[in-house]
Amino acid sequence: MRQIAVLTLAGLCAMLTATAPAAAETASPAATQRADIETLQRLYNERFVATPFAGLYQIDRPIPYSPRETAPILVTRDGEYSFNNGKLGAQHGDTGAPLSGSEWGALVLRWRDQIRYSDLIQQGGNGPLRMLLLSAYDCPFSKKLEAALAAAGTRYAIIPSTIGTANKPFLPDIWCSPDRAATWRRAISTGALPPRASRSCRYDRRYFETLSGMFGGSKPTALFADGTIVASPSPAFVKQKLATLSRQGIAF
Repeated sequence: MRQIAVLTLAGLCAMLTATAPAAAETASPAATQRADIETLQRLYNERFVATPFAGLYQIDRPIPYSPRETAPILVTRDGEYSFNNGKLGAQHGDTGAPLSGSEWGALVLRWRDQIRYSDLIQQGGNGPLRMLLLSAYDCPFSKKLEAALAAAGTRYAIIPSTIGTANKPFLPDIWCSPDRAATWRRAISTGALPPRASRSCRYDRRYFETLSGMFGGSKPTALFADGTIVASPSPAFVKQKLATLSRQGIAF
């Protein structure tokens, strides 16, 4: 029976990964999903549930000291790869060996067409998008990085998160505000939060939690359009990397 190593998240912030499956040619998506879950449950003796990303499944139990909502453990079809929380990042499913940063980023990009870019919190204008950032408005490391990015006018998109469960209920309020970009900037720079969201708010909690897990759960973590994934990147690194991607014409 396979086992997945677990490292609980502390108050710090950094990494992640996953893989995408080939579409079944004959079975319906629902039948394929059921078959995938049955296979994973036999492999790991764990209960699995589907995620918003095809071929990616989540262990459906609380992780000690690390609630499933903020640090999901994700496993790809047939147990080929897993995304764990915290510093364990992405691993090979059969051996538990960690993936390199380039392997991890390439794995996440298998789902690049399933990422709802318009649902991310956009910053820095409307130019080509070359960086996604898992960020927490209550994380001091995220605050420092985003302040530098804002000062430089950097274009990027945020996967919104928090560093624990206490502030998690306020994420829909930020996302559903009339100007989520400005609301996020106020929250991360001053701690000011908007009014509570209405019941009609369509904030997709599972979607953002899964993305957080794919990025490793630690904040801030950046994924660049060429598949480079970096935990707690320096502003200088971001500037240099985005300039390189611009010259190469690479964007999401």
